[in-house]
Amino acid sequence: MPKTRQDYLDIADEALREASLLAKRAASAAYGQGRHNETQDHAAAGALWADVARSAAAVARALPEDAPEETDV
Repeated sequence: MPKTRQDYLDIADEALREASLLAKRAASAAYGQGRHNETQDHAAAGALWADVARSAAAVARALPEDAPEETDV
């Protein structure tokens, strides 16, 4: 389970990558012959991943900045 701001930012980044990939698949299906029925499924899945990215980013914004690690000198 994510605990730090960076953990949530990493989740948002990965979810955004998934959303982008699915958007490209939806566009490809929309313009491909015989694949129009796939467009809506890819678009819906991409929208879900975009929601995950927005949610994780919102949680990250609500958390304090990660404290730098202490080092013994």
